[in-house]
Amino acid sequence: MAPIAERSRSSQEALLQLEKGTGSPVTQLDEAARIIGIDLSLCASHPRVDREISLRETPAPKEEWVLRWLLKKLKAGNAYRVEPGSFLLFRQLIDRIPLKTLAATLSDYKFLPVLGDVFSDLENGILSTATELSSDPLLSGSESSHTLSASSSREDGDKKGKKRKRASDYGDAMDLDNPQPSHRSYLLAFTRTLDTLYSLVNLANKTETTDDIATAHLKHALRDQPEAVAKILGKSFKIGSVATEEYSRAKLDTELRHLFYVLPAALDLWDLRSSRLDDGESNSSNDSFANYCFPQALRLQLAARSASIDCDERAQMIHGIERLVALHVVLPARAAFFSKGGSGIDYSSGEPDWSPVQPVSDAFRPYLREKGVQKASSPKGTVERKTVDEGEVAKTSSWTTAQLLPTFLDIAIRSVPRDTFRRQTHEVPWLETLFVAIAELTFSIVKEDNGSDVIATFVPILEQLFRVILDRKVQLSLHTLLTHAAYTGLLKDDLKLVEWNLTALLMKLGVDIFLPNSGLEDSSRLLGALLEKITSYWTGRIPLDEETYYVIKTGVVIPLLRGFAAARALPTFVQLWREQLMAVESARSKAGGFTAISVWEDDDVANAYSDVLKTSLTPSQVISQVQTAGTEMKAENGRVADTPVSYACLVIVEAGLKNILQTESSAEKNETLGSLIETVARTISSKQDQHWRWRLWRFATSVFGDPSKSAEIGVTDSGNDLVERAAKIILRFHKKSKKASTDYMEILEAYRFALALSEQDVESRYTTQLEEVSESISSFLKTISTGQHDALVEGAWNGRVETVNSPTALATGYLVTLLRTPEIWHKLKNDTRRALFNEMLSLAAAQRGLVSEASLDSPPSQTRFFQVWAGLASHAYLLNAPYIVSDLVVVLADRLKNDASNRELIVNSLQRIPPLLISRHQRGVLLDLLQDIILQASCPLEICAEMLSLMAKLAELPKSPASLTNDWDAVWKIAKAVSLQGTDTDLRVLRSCRSLYRAVVSKFLLSAEEDRQKMFKKTYRKVSSAVSKLESIDYNSLSEFLVRISTCQILENRARIPDVFDEEELTTYRQKLFKLLVSDLSSFRDRLRQGADEDRISLMKILDALEDFEDLARKSKKVDKYLASIEESVTENEVDSISSLKTLVRRRILASRDYERDVSPLVQSAPVFPIQQLYGEEQKLFVHDTVSRFRSMSTEDLVTAIQSIREGGFVDSDAPYRLLLAAVAVSALPPVEEKTNGPSQELSSLCTAVTESLPESTSIEQFSLACECLDVLLRTHPRVVTQWNVDNILASISACASSSGPEISPEHAGTMYTRLCRLLGVLLGLYRQKLGGRFHLIVPVMQRLLNCLFPPDKRRMRSTRQKVARSYPYWLAPLDASHAVHYTRLLTSLCDPTVSAVSRPTQSGPGHEALTDQTKKAKRVAGQYLQYVVMEYAECSLRGALKPEVKAAVIPGLYAALDVMSRDTMRALNAGLDVSGRAVFKGLYDDYVKFGKWNKG
Repeated sequence: MAPIAERSRSSQEALLQLEKGTGSPVTQLDEAARIIGIDLSLCASHPRVDREISLRETPAPKEEWVLRWLLKKLKAGNAYRVEPGSFLLFRQLIDRIPLKTLAATLSDYKFLPVLGDVFSDLENGILSTATELSSDPLLSGSESSHTLSASSSREDGDKKGKKRKRASDYGDAMDLDNPQPSHRSYLLAFTRTLDTLYSLVNLANKTETTDDIATAHLKHALRDQPEAVAKILGKSFKIGSVATEEYSRAKLDTELRHLFYVLPAALDLWDLRSSRLDDGESNSSNDSFANYCFPQALRLQLAARSASIDCDERAQMIHGIERLVALHVVLPARAAFFSKGGSGIDYSSGEPDWSPVQPVSDAFRPYLREKGVQKASSPKGTVERKTVDEGEVAKTSSWTTAQLLPTFLDIAIRSVPRDTFRRQTHEVPWLETLFVAIAELTFSIVKEDNGSDVIATFVPILEQLFRVILDRKVQLSLHTLLTHAAYTGLLKDDLKLVEWNLTALLMKLGVDIFLPNSGLEDSSRLLGALLEKITSYWTGRIPLDEETYYVIKTGVVIPLLRGFAAARALPTFVQLWREQLMAVESARSKAGGFTAISVWEDDDVANAYSDVLKTSLTPSQVISQVQTAGTEMKAENGRVADTPVSYACLVIVEAGLKNILQTESSAEKNETLGSLIETVARTISSKQDQHWRWRLWRFATSVFGDPSKSAEIGVTDSGNDLVERAAKIILRFHKKSKKASTDYMEILEAYRFALALSEQDVESRYTTQLEEVSESISSFLKTISTGQHDALVEGAWNGRVETVNSPTALATGYLVTLLRTPEIWHKLKNDTRRALFNEMLSLAAAQRGLVSEASLDSPPSQTRFFQVWAGLASHAYLLNAPYIVSDLVVVLADRLKNDASNRELIVNSLQRIPPLLISRHQRGVLLDLLQDIILQASCPLEICAEMLSLMAKLAELPKSPASLTNDWDAVWKIAKAVSLQGTDTDLRVLRSCRSLYRAVVSKFLLSAEEDRQKMFKKTYRKVSSAVSKLESIDYNSLSEFLVRISTCQILENRARIPDVFDEEELTTYRQKLFKLLVSDLSSFRDRLRQGADEDRISLMKILDALEDFEDLARKSKKVDKYLASIEESVTENEVDSISSLKTLVRRRILASRDYERDVSPLVQSAPVFPIQQLYGEEQKLFVHDTVSRFRSMSTEDLVTAIQSIREGGFVDSDAPYRLLLAAVAVSALPPVEEKTNGPSQELSSLCTAVTESLPESTSIEQFSLACECLDVLLRTHPRVVTQWNVDNILASISACASSSGPEISPEHAGTMYTRLCRLLGVLLGLYRQKLGGRFHLIVPVMQRLLNCLFPPDKRRMRSTRQKVARSYPYWLAPLDASHAVHYTRLLTSLCDPTVSAVSRPTQSGPGHEALTDQTKKAKRVAGQYLQYVVMEYAECSLRGALKPEVKAAVIPGLYAALDVMSRDTMRALNAGLDVSGRAVFKGLYDDYVKFGKWNKG
């Protein structure tokens, strides 16, 4: 007993010394922790906030004493309140003190006021040390969390303790000489404080406790008046926003996720507040929250939304903040608005009545100024505290107060009910008034903060407000939009002040404010200003960036066009459009030259006009417009007048020409178009110089490109003349030395016109012109390819004709046009085609040389010529134009011979040509040419590998005239010329050479008997001579490689060459080679065992060589042993570079073992083939080979194989491969009829093992293969499936659809759900008789599958107060209607089964009455239980909403369930629901009575 008493006295003395201690906070806290047996440094290095709370029942006097001491210190001085270790110790004490004692201690020391002082000190400290951000390691960008480690804070604490004056425990006197804590120390203290608060709140809300009184006392200790709690909540929001921004900038994702996890504890503290002062007249909670938390909450939400991570904790915290803002700010203001009438802004009189806006803005205005706490009480008087105003908050935040208001508007809009048309109509006045009030508040706040530049700051925020309105589909009145249109700057004189993004938003929200027929007074003035500002960019020659141009085009002009069309005022827009075109053209005429294409001339605007013209004007109106335009365009000389009016009419008529041509033929139409086309043709044929001549050519192409239309109009002859004109101007252009920018556009459009008519030419009338033009283009391309290559990659052409302003762009336009009309190739002469191909190849090669890593499969975007060549030399294009293959091969063969620098590109291009399209003669030429190049030994090994691969493809085709396939020694010469280098390329060379040699041997076998014997005798003599001299294998010699594969080829074809060799002698040679391989393999095995860094390539060559000796390897135990040892060695090495080696080793193991009875080698080697690529060529071969081997086995051996696969298990990393083999083996097994024999029991055991593996799946491949295996087993062997198997499968499906299901990525949710439904459908369809008494298993499965269709709301899945009862599977993601259809099929299968599913065949045959009785009985039983599924639907509908298309797919299944329910069952169902659930069921039942009662009268 003495030692215990002594220890008690020592603990008591330590506690007394702790009370009297005057050391630094860090020292004192370490001493306190030591007394109760805690190491704070260990606790800091292993933080766990989410651990389960353990309630202590026995007294803990030391811990209680330390807690009281700690609370006293926290209450007394600032030093302990900002020390992270204080709340680290506090958190440990919570788990060590009984709940009742903890509640009493917290209540005695008034914990909440202490907590408020803590947050005040942390707030002041964090904001006052914000200047440290530039040098603080927190923002160094490190991913690790060492910047906030406990060691740093403790070092700071020790430094603080070195210089100290003795003073009172009260106030801040003891910290006068201490250095200021660092910024990161304050942030760490804040996180530790939240950890403690999180634990206390969780403890107070813990429902599984036996001491309800103690829990109530703890809640009372954490309860205070709303104002006091609101101050704490507001400070936590303010500090949390600063911490979130800094953690996000520093990319400290772990700290950020931790903060999101514990910060909602402050929200739960708010829920525990006292509601005594809240009543119907005054709500203290609303006022307190709005006064102390409103702007801070918005700032925290913005910071969280901008955070660097997206996690569930973040979504749940944001939802909690939004809920409080809506509850305490938005809804009270909305209630006050409607209590005063709720009529909204009155625009009926001349001046709008803004009086409803003022009360709303006045209600929010006081809340938007963040308040600081002026004084904080302490036990001995009052300590003055620094007030933290909004200016200091703004310094540490990325958002000003005004920038918070768009977020508030978004929350406010989502806070009101708008799910029906009536509710939407009811909420319109409130939402419009709220928007105007928030916009007014924004402007006033910006004006106060930025008096000099208000508009520039206000407009971006106004854009955000309008974007919220647009995204949330809120309807604003036109008067409101027109009022705010003043901020667009359209009515100002300075073009730089125009806000085009805001203008585009107004166009989307209400284009009517710009329409003259809208009834608004200022709409005409606003429209005039808009048109003037847009056109002034081109009339005043003001530079315009691409982004602004795009906004004006897609956000302003095109929506304005569609708005006019919707308002049935398209002729008005056409007139305005005409005026703008005239203004732009007039400005060009005065400037004396062509300027950039304006937005009014853009093809996208013309296409939009063409679209709306279909439904806006009648054909007669369109023809009338064309008549007017034709009259205005035609000059006295019969040509198009060179005036702005003519140009404007041409642009507009061309925009609608497509619709005009498609209208019904009439004399008036043909006459009008004929006259206009003749005018255009005369103008083109003349020498009239106009910058828009390219438009005339495009106009002509639209008409003459369709022969039927031109013949209908009667202008075919004019097209013939224009082809000659096009050829002349193209030829003349190529000879000109000086070219204008508009000339390029005209030439390209003239070329398009010529090709369009030549493509339709069946009489060869344009052959001469086409040849001349093509030859000239070839010369033009040559000047570009031989010029400055830097221009080839600068300013790549974007495909729009108005950007054709350089020779490079024109050349690209030529080639793209030619490539799009493949019929033209057939009309050109061979020499012309070859010249074009040659220049195209030169341009592609030049561009490829300027851009690194350019390949034909994925050409870079800036290499247009390279892209064009890749399009020409492609499999698909050449199959559509096979007549160009011959000329293309001629060009490539010539360049291959003479252009050594581009051989890689040329060989790759040849490989992209379909081999069957290459003629026999050209195949021979290519093979001989490739052989000569290889024999020269002048190419890199990489190109040699590609050439050998190409030669193998060409040699495989029949009737090759090449010397390679007729001379036995040619391939040996090639092998001698190629030198391997010990790199990965060697393996490609070996594979290509193997394929080439097999192709050559196949040709030798088809030759005449005498020739065949002669060639193989020579080959055998060369092989025997080489083998007899061989002492060791040189794996870098391609000749020795040929020796090895020759022995294999001769042995395989020995039946066709019987007199060529002595089989025993050949066997001796092969055994000699095999022994050398085994010896080398043994040497590698030994060196790998010793840990030597071996040559990976050499080992892979040895393994590759074993492919030719598989028959000998199967009989060699040494090879099996060596391969197993090598596999073990390479498996231990995790380097990615040896993954191919691992694969090759396992393939050799698979090939060298015989698994007639033992399938373990097959199971071990199956992972060689990636399970993710089952449709790959090698995977298909593996599966087919495995199926054939399984089918060749006896039933007993196959059952043994299945047992071996099953015993390996289905839960490890190789489980997918075993499942695949199991499914293949089951499908190969003959149907088992007996229920009690060995095969039946083994298949039943396999079914159980696979079923139990379903919830344990870790990948989608494993899960899918398990479902496939069960599907094959259930369908092919129904006799072996027991009742236990059926029940087990149902339980497994139920587990998979719950939170206990497999942890597979949600991106595979659709596949997972479909697999589960299909598996359950097989049970319902084939095993219905075994499910008669199993509805207690079926109903939970159907409920969980139904629950999966309702999308999980991340914001509601977790609460710090309590866990949500419903749990979703990990793999779940929102599903669509196609998945809901599967569920509906299950319901209909249950409610309306087939006769074969519910009846058993008898020898005498079932009677009609028996069948009817069985079906009715099945429906009746289903109706008794499916009421719980309908009940689940009602409950799920209250938790979330289905997408309309998903609901439409589910409803037929629910109707089928209601069909089989009796009236009494429906009454019981209705009685089992609560009020809300009954409302959902009533709606479902009413719809069922109206639309779904198919089977009942």
